[in-house]
Parts: sequence; structure tokens; C-alpha cells
Amino acid sequence: MLLTFLATVAGTVTWGQGIQGEIPSHPKKAMDMVLMPFGLDHSITAGQVDKKGILSIDLEDKDAQNVPQDVKSMFMSDLFFNFHFRCGNGDDFGENHHVPAARVDYVRLIQKGQWAGTVFLVSDENLIPWLEDDAYHPAVSGTFWEVLYLEEDLSVSTSCTSSKFVDADTNVDVTYAYQLELKSGFNWVEYQIEEVYQTENGQMASFPSKVKITNLSNASKIKWIGKYY
Repeated sequence: MLLTFLATVAGTVTWGQGIQGEIPSHPKKAMDMVLMPFGLDHSITAGQVDKKGILSIDLEDKDAQNVPQDVKSMFMSDLFFNFHFRCGNGDDFGENHHVPAARVDYVRLIQKGQWAGTVFLVSDENLIPWLEDDAYHPAVSGTFWEVLYLEEDLSVSTSCTSSKFVDADTNVDVTYAYQLELKSGFNWVEYQIEEVYQTENGQMASFPSKVKITNLSNASKIKWIGKYY
């Protein structure tokens, strides 16, 4: 049975790439918060949630030195391809599009070596149906967060506009603006959906048409929403 709990952060404290907070509706079980850019067998523990729902997660000192290079090569690909929103191709993204990177879409929860749940980091829980299936659920304005891994420090400052096909009579311009200071290792990435194109009946679900992609700006806006198995 799948149970869904709304987990709101109370009294969030941040330092560097670290976050402390509370998940009030977390089940009364201690769990590890893990990242899986290289699969379950090479998961990386980034934090913990205790039995009272107090969480602490820190990306600052996490690395993937123990992950074999041949495993990394299977999961890492061009930087531009590892953002939730992507320019049409590497040339559209511009400089540094080819730098190897790995995306972490959600934080996973592990208890006693077993996958116990998944955590969505969103400003509005109405984003979750769209995150799970954007073909059938409409997007809403708001912010969500992911994690990005790479092996060199990098500044990203670029934007791209492309045309998104809606139907035979409609194409819509979508714009993605990237402004990030990325470091070697794991990085929080913030996606702010500023505008949503509202489609009509019979068309695809409404989708983001203007998005700003930056470093984490304010962790107190995060709602931690867990789906536990």
C-alpha cells in the first residue's frame, strides 16, 4: 500500500550545501536519505531522517570516489542533457554543454538496506502529479529542486528559446534561463517555473513556458513530500 505524507520543513537551517529541518508527518522510523546518480548498488548517503522526523542532509562533503569509472561512464552524459529542462541540443545550450554530469531527480529513503520511499522537493505539492507524469497532468507555477553531479567547477550562464509543438496549428516558444555556479561534486539545482502555457481540451497537458534554473536560493521554501512504500 502506498502512503503519501505532506512533509513541511519547520525552522529550516541551511549552511553551504547542507540543510537541517523537520518532517512532521514522517513515519516513526529512522531512514537514510540517499542519492542514486549511479544506481542503487552505488547509492550515496547524503543525510538522515530520525524517528521524530528531524532531517539533516548535506551535499558539501559527498563525492563519488568509490564508484568505479566504468560505472560512472554508463550513467554520466553531457551537462545540457542532465537538466530537467533542456535546450534543443548542445549547440543551443552553448559553452560547456559537453561536460560530463549526472542528474539526481529525487532523494530516496533507505531503511535497513531497503528502499523505503521517495522524497519530492517542491514549493507546491500540486507540482508532484506533473513531475510524475507531465504528459497527462498540467504544470503549475512554482519551484522544485534536484541534485546535479559533475567532476569539475563550472559557471553556467546561458539561455535558450525553442519552439514546442502542441498540435498541427500551434507551436509555443519556451524559454529556459540558466545561471549557476557549480562545483565538483553534488550541487542543489533550483527550477523556478515562472510561466505556464495553458493548453486547450484535446491538446497536451499545460506545460512550463518560462523557467529559471539557478543554485538553491532559499531552502525554507522547500516542502518535503514523501511517498513511502
